[in-house]
Amino acid sequence: MTSTQSPTRPAAPSPFAQTVRRFTEQKVMPRNRELDQHPQDMTLIRELLLEVGRLGLYGAIIPEEYGGTGPDSLAMHEGIEEFAYGNAGLAMSTMPTYLLARAVGLHGTDEQKARWLPPIAEGRMVGAWAVTEPHTGSDVANITTKAERTATGWRLNGRKMFITNATIADCLLILCRTGGPGIRETLTTFVVPMDLPGIAVPQALEKMGLRSSPTCELVLDDVEVSDTDRLGPVGQGWQIGMDVLDYERLAVPAISAGMCTRALDLASKYAADRTAFGSRLNQIGPVKGMLADIASGVLECRLLYRHVADLVDAGRPSIIEGSIGKLVSARLANTVTSLAVQVHGGYGYTREYEVERLYRDARLFAIGGGTSEIQQKIIAEQLTREPGWSRTAALS
Repeated sequence: MTSTQSPTRPAAPSPFAQTVRRFTEQKVMPRNRELDQHPQDMTLIRELLLEVGRLGLYGAIIPEEYGGTGPDSLAMHEGIEEFAYGNAGLAMSTMPTYLLARAVGLHGTDEQKARWLPPIAEGRMVGAWAVTEPHTGSDVANITTKAERTATGWRLNGRKMFITNATIADCLLILCRTGGPGIRETLTTFVVPMDLPGIAVPQALEKMGLRSSPTCELVLDDVEVSDTDRLGPVGQGWQIGMDVLDYERLAVPAISAGMCTRALDLASKYAADRTAFGSRLNQIGPVKGMLADIASGVLECRLLYRHVADLVDAGRPSIIEGSIGKLVSARLANTVTSLAVQVHGGYGYTREYEVERLYRDARLFAIGGGTSEIQQKIIAEQLTREPGWSRTAALS
């Protein structure tokens, strides 16, 4: 069973986060069962993503001169946490839009910024970010989608897979190969409208969890684009792509914080209402332990994303911290939602109770946006470059 009420939940940390909380409780949570269905209601999903944009979520990453209120990574991720408390899939689907905005804001021309940033800041546009291909997931260096020069611009051909929002997006940030094998000076990024001839979305995939986040196959068949659609210099796509992927990892601890908070509220309420062996569940030792572990996960995820967001906003390096945030929060989200199911017992394994959906939703966080194993690789390699990191980690 579900409830949108959390009488013990503290006030949101900022007026903006409070606004997102009210929207989530009023407009999203009452429709969670509908949002978890297949086939998905793409019109509903798109409208909710646009509406949260109109509240200012995407604008938090966009400078004021282009209609935003930022860049303010902490404020935006506080909003994402609130959104994820109600629906992690929708929170996940905010990511491609603000990642596109960040890429354009950092690497775009004045004309590109004026074209793309205001409609994103105003909640009039949904974005998609296309890197993964059918045979290349975390192995970005081996993508095969090609962009070839023409007399008037570029021609794009290839297939992308697991592309969030492709069925509902207005614009596409895409990484293509413009040179030989490898990564250095061989990849280039483009920002293109989704309605160009040759762009097709054959299907939205049926997934185990995060069903309110459309995940799609994308086909590019002789898509003609202008050179003005190229983002950044030719051959610099790897650097732009890594900047986007580094920032993408910050979303996972924020979404996990929202999910873990919801899991704690649901498990606490159930344990307070349910009796066994003559006592309330929340008075039984093992259940107390599980609730304590769930509460610990809430705080750990929240501290992780707030710390990394502070580093980003201060312009400080955060590669290690970002990967640690994703690695640890993915583990926590999976552990916490499993514990919430356990507190519910057999009822937690039924779709009547919301924790079943939380459990399914959490599984992706160890896979998408670079697997947990890739995060371990990044962390270990960065430690060899920063041997003194351990003495300064988490210090302001």
